[in-house]
Amino acid sequence: MKIIDTYSTKGDSIEILLRQIGATKITRVRGFLYFIKFKIDDLDITYTYNINHKNQYFLQRIEPYPLGKGIFDKEIEIVSFIKKDLSKFKKAKNLENFNKFLNLNYTITSLTTDIENLFLNYNISDIDINQLEETLNTFSKEIEGYKNNTNTIE
Repeated sequence: MKIIDTYSTKGDSIEILLRQIGATKITRVRGFLYFIKFKIDDLDITYTYNINHKNQYFLQRIEPYPLGKGIFDKEIEIVSFIKKDLSKFKKAKNLENFNKFLNLNYTITSLTTDIENLFLNYNISDIDINQLEETLNTFSKEIEGYKNNTNTIE
C-alpha cells in the first residue's frame, strides 16, 4: 500500500508542474501511467510516462509522432525536458517546411514497423539485410550532412 501512495504522491506533484507549463489535459491510468497533452496553436503534442518499480520515469512523446525520450530519476527532470521540447516545437512550428518534417517523421516511424514486420515474418537473406543496412547508413550520413551544413533554429 505504501508503494501506491508514493506513486500517487509523485504523480500529483508532477501533474501540478506540468499544468504550470501549459498541459491542457492529463490522464492518469491506475496511478502508474500518465498521458499529458499540450497544444501549440493547432498542433497537439502528447507525451506519456510511467513510474517504474525503481521510482524512475520513462518518457515518450506519442504525438505528433512517437519517439522514446528516455528514463529520468526526478520529477523536475521530466518537467524540464518537456518544457525544452515544447520550446523547440514552438520555434520549429514557424518554419515553412514544418508539415513536411512531420510527414517525414511519420514515414520513418512507419518504416520501423515495416522493418520489424519484415524480420519477424520473413526469412531475409544476408545480402538483402546488407542492402538495407547500406541504405540506412546512406540516409544517416545525409542527415548528418544536413546538420553540419545548416543553421540551427534560434
